[in-house]
Amino acid sequence: MHIPRKIALSVLASVSVAGMAGASAASLGGLTGGAVGSDDATVASCDTDGVTVTYTTGYVAATQKYQITTVNFSGVDANCNGKAASVSLRNGTSLLSTGTSSAITVSPTNTFSLTLAAAVDASSVNGSSLVISG
Repeated sequence: MHIPRKIALSVLASVSVAGMAGASAASLGGLTGGAVGSDDATVASCDTDGVTVTYTTGYVAATQKYQITTVNFSGVDANCNGKAASVSLRNGTSLLSTGTSSAITVSPTNTFSLTLAAAVDASSVNGSSLVISG
C-alpha cells in the first residue's frame, strides 16, 4: 500500500504541531509573582453549631405590609463576641438589604441583632446570609 507523499507530510505536520502545543501547555505550570491565581485556607469558626435567625417587623399602614427592620440571631457562641458581622437579606439572587456591625456584642443569652440599612418588605425575603469575621 502506497501513501501519497502530500498526505504523509500533512499528517506528519499535524502531529508535530499537536506535539509542540502539548509540550508548550505542559511547560506553563506553577504560579509566579506576576501570575494571577487563587489559594484557600481553613478558617476556624467562632460558632460551629449554627445560629437561629428571626426578624423584627413592623406594620406599615400606608402600604398595608409588614417590613423587616432588624435581624436577630440566637444560639451564638460567646467566642463570636467583639467580631465584625454582616447580614444580607435577599429574594433569590437579588440583594434586598444589608446590616453590619464592626464589633458585635453577644449577650449572656447568646444573642445579638443587626439593624438593616433599609427596611424590607417581609413577604419578599426568602433568604439570608450571615458573615462573622475577625
